Amino acid sequence: MEILASLVILGIVFVAFMTIFPQMTLFNSRTEAKLETMNEARVILEEYREEKWKEKTLAPSRFTAQGDWWKETEPKNPNATILIKKLPDEGPPLGQELKPGMTRLHKITIEVNDKGKLSSRSFGYIQVK
Repeated sequence: MEILASLVILGIVFVAFMTIFPQMTLFNSRTEAKLETMNEARVILEEYREEKWKEKTLAPSRFTAQGDWWKETEPKNPNATILIKKLPDEGPPLGQELKPGMTRLHKITIEVNDKGKLSSRSFGYIQVK
């Protein structure tokens, strides 16, 4: 009787452990997908930071206006949306002369979607001359 009771208890513990493993696998795959989109957003942000920005590159021919932001869909990655703030956070607005030694910094937001849902968002600044 004691052996039968211990087998039942062991079976319950075994079933509990077996339900944990699929959940851990699902959690790991979700985490991996999230990390991939975060890295993707960081790479795009670095590409935009390295680009030499001038006033004329922030034009309606490249971007579409969306309120206080310019919006662009990343050509190499249609799941990524780039938003650049129209008014700089530092420096004079576009159209005004930029004095020597001054910088004009515009906030940039990179949003990466995965299967239609926002998966990652990164922020940074670009310098516009």
